[in-house]
Amino acid sequence: MESFCLISAACGMVGNGMVLWYLGFRIRRNHFTVYILNLAAADFGYLLCIAIETVQYLMQFNVGVQFGIFLFLDLSMYGTGLYLLTAISIERCLAVLCPIWCRSHRPRHLSGIISGLLWGLSLLLNTLGYVLCTVRPSARSCQLLLIAIGSLDFLFCTPLMLLFSLTLFLRVKCSSQNLRTGRLFTVIMLTVLFFLIFAVPLSVLILFDFLGYKFLYSPEIGFVLSCVNSSLNPVIYFLVGSYRDRRI
Repeated sequence: MESFCLISAACGMVGNGMVLWYLGFRIRRNHFTVYILNLAAADFGYLLCIAIETVQYLMQFNVGVQFGIFLFLDLSMYGTGLYLLTAISIERCLAVLCPIWCRSHRPRHLSGIISGLLWGLSLLLNTLGYVLCTVRPSARSCQLLLIAIGSLDFLFCTPLMLLFSLTLFLRVKCSSQNLRTGRLFTVIMLTVLFFLIFAVPLSVLILFDFLGYKFLYSPEIGFVLSCVNSSLNPVIYFLVGSYRDRRI
């Protein structure tokens, strides 16, 4: 499992690094590519933390405070990715349902502002978790905070993402106006689908773990699956971006 994590993380960091370089320096950004740029940064950071933790574990390095730092850092990157995908789903759905309003009234830098706020929210929650669980341990406060984070991820953001993604899919596919889907629609649908399959189990297993329901190798399995998800996202961007036929 550790070897698979390292290989997957290495490939994913290369892929997400290419996405960061391309979206950051090669093309003109719009409000949706800003989200994708931030999502690639979150995936890169998550995979980097997973790789460092895996190397520390394999080398039996000090797994105390330093391990705790990287644990909460990768949970922060994971949360940021979840919040960004939720924001992407909501905004793209609103863009299809209310196109005129979005074109006329949408603030120019809204994507950057929302992305910054979501980064700040995830970092704040996980910094509090690191302080309450590692630096100044308080078993009760630590458990309550981690349950709150797990509930926010699994019971609020995930259903919200699923609801708006499903609404967007049904609006596009069942519309009598023959709306053109385009590559952005395909990227969002595939990214959300793979996130639900590979990344959401981490939130579920962590939440159950903190509630006292222990499963074999949990939440380690959730981290492995989430690592696969972060490594797959650049592949989705590449395949959809290079596919010329819109009938995909």
